[in-house]
Amino acid sequence: MLATLLAACTLPTPAQRYQRWLGDGQQAAVEEYRRYLHAHGAGESVPMMQLLRSGRRWRICGAPEFALPPKPAWPDTVRSLRLIAELRRAGLLDGAEITSGYRDEALNRCEGGSSRSRHMSGGAYDFDLATDAPTRELCAFWRRRGPASGFGLGFYDARHLHIDTTGFRTWGHDYTYRTSQCLPGVRLKHEANQAGTR
Repeated sequence: MLATLLAACTLPTPAQRYQRWLGDGQQAAVEEYRRYLHAHGAGESVPMMQLLRSGRRWRICGAPEFALPPKPAWPDTVRSLRLIAELRRAGLLDGAEITSGYRDEALNRCEGGSSRSRHMSGGAYDFDLATDAPTRELCAFWRRRGPASGFGLGFYDARHLHIDTTGFRTWGHDYTYRTSQCLPGVRLKHEANQAGTR
């Protein structure tokens, strides 16, 4: 009896919530998007459930947990997903999960995003990493491939990154270039704190 009551009180998993969202009239549109990504060579870089996550604070902000980018944004998502696939093949996003993709203006504002956030135009993704970012390798990749791909690389902290393809730039925890870990001598905040306590 207790087991039945506990099972009834169990919150749905993200996968269950995603299936429910699909069942609420999203299935056909998501399949169209999936076909578009496959046709443009960007179909397998990220599981669709991750790709369509709207934002970390979706529940607090009263927004849907999943969001499909509008069609005009699809080319930008393709460019970014191709870059993400390259980063995965290079082993630079091992175990990483997308926590935020396309956001409408209201969710972006609630999330604290910039009024010019690339999340609103598609093709920008925030990641949670399984381990600390391989900063040196990521920055080397950014320098090598960034100018041609428009690689935007943001470091929120050691395990949280932003990736887009709307301009070759980088930034750190205060959203400015001067705190990017891709600049010589700049370290992640927690690395500097650890160094001070050793």
